[in-house]
Amino acid sequence: MYKQLPIVLTIVALLCGVMVSTAPAQTNATNSSSKMSNQQMMDKMSHMSTPEKADMFDKMTSNDKMEAMKTAGHDMSKMSDKQRTDMMSKVTTEEKAEMFDKMPMDTKMTTMKKAMKENTTDKTGK
Repeated sequence: MYKQLPIVLTIVALLCGVMVSTAPAQTNATNSSSKMSNQQMMDKMSHMSTPEKADMFDKMTSNDKMEAMKTAGHDMSKMSDKQRTDMMSKVTTEEKAEMFDKMPMDTKMTTMKKAMKENTTDKTGK
């Protein structure tokens, strides 16, 4: 009995090692199939409506919004917080969509990924 114990423990350890090493691979395969490729995301962006683009603009970080406004010709860097807030409240949906279009692709992709992540967490309730 005592001679078989090291063999049994070795087999159990090997099985546990195999199970642990395959679990992350299965998780990554599941996650990658639910994610959009960059090309799919760019295609989706090119077919977005004006309100959808404006919604994406609203989900951008404040620094990205300021950069978008600057790109569109509205430099808000020297404004007070109140002036900035007032100006942002007056921006129309069309202007937001135009500013979103003018942003660099990496910023748009980051915003899209953030929005998709928020949508999946909203659906799962986490």
